[in-house]
Amino acid sequence: MSRRDLITFFALSFMWSLSFIFYRVGVPEFGSMSFASLRVLFAGATMLVFVAINPSHLQALRKHWALLGIVGLFSTAIPFVLFSFAAQSVNAGVLAVLNASVPMLSGFIASIFFKDKLSKKQTLGLIIGIVGVIILMSESLFGEEAAALGSGLLPMLLPMGYALLGCVGYAVGANVTKNYLQDTSPIGITVGAMLIASLVMLPVAIYEFPYGQSISIKAWVSVICIGVFSTAIALVFMNQLIKNIGPVRATSITLVIPIFAIFFGYVLLGEALDLFAIVGSVVILFGTYLSLNLSIKGLIKS
Repeated sequence: MSRRDLITFFALSFMWSLSFIFYRVGVPEFGSMSFASLRVLFAGATMLVFVAINPSHLQALRKHWALLGIVGLFSTAIPFVLFSFAAQSVNAGVLAVLNASVPMLSGFIASIFFKDKLSKKQTLGLIIGIVGVIILMSESLFGEEAAALGSGLLPMLLPMGYALLGCVGYAVGANVTKNYLQDTSPIGITVGAMLIASLVMLPVAIYEFPYGQSISIKAWVSVICIGVFSTAIALVFMNQLIKNIGPVRATSITLVIPIFAIFFGYVLLGEALDLFAIVGSVVILFGTYLSLNLSIKGLIKS
C-alpha cells in the first residue's frame, strides 16, 4: 500500500465521518427516506458536472451499464434506504458496530466467489478492528441507555437486520468494482453508478419530500454537502482505492470512521470523550494497520 493510498484512506474516513454530522442536522427536518434519496440525487447531479466537463466519462455507462447498475444499487441506493429504516429505531452506536462488519463481509464474498484469500495477518487485523469498534461503542451498546430499553431489544432485531443487509450491499459493490471494472476509471464508475442510482431514487425523493414544511438553510446545506462531498467525491476516491488495494482492505475504512465521528462529536457537538473512546480508537488503529498489511518502512520509502 503506497503512501498516496494511505492518505486517500484516511481522507475518506474524514469525509464519511462528516456524514454523521450532516445526518444529525438534516434528517430531523427532511425525514430519513427523503434525506437518503436527496443525498443520492445531489451526488448524481455532481457527477453530471464531471460529464459536462468530459463527456467521455459516459463511455463506461454505455459499456458496463449492467455492472454499474449493480454497483449503484448495492453501494448507494439500497444501503442508504436500509440504513434510513434502521436509524429510526437503532441508535448510532449500534449502527456503527454493524457498519464495521463490511470488511469481514467483503472478505467473505471475495474468498467464496472470487478466490481472493486473506492472509492470517489481515484476518487478525479485521477481527481486532471490529473488537475495537465494539469497545468504542460499548457505552451505547451496554450503558444505561441500552439497559433502559430492556424488552425493547427484540423489536430492534429487524432494523438491525436491515443495516446488515446494507453492509452486504456495500461489500457486493466493492467486489464487483474490483473484479469486473478494473479497466474503468474511478470517475467513470462513479458517474455510471450514481446516475443509475439517481434514476431509481428520483420517485422516492418526489414521494417522500416534506411538502409544506419549512426547511432551514442549515438542513439544505447538510443534504447538499453529504451528497456532493460525502457521496459523489468520496466514491470517486473509494473506487480508486478499491482498484489499488482491493475491496477488503478498502472497506476496512469502516473501522476507522467511528474514530473521526467521535472526534467531530467532541469538537463540534460537545459530546463526551471517555476512556472507551480512547482505548477503542487505539485498538482500531492497530487492527487497521494489520488488516491493511502495512509496512512502516515501506511507507517511508514510498
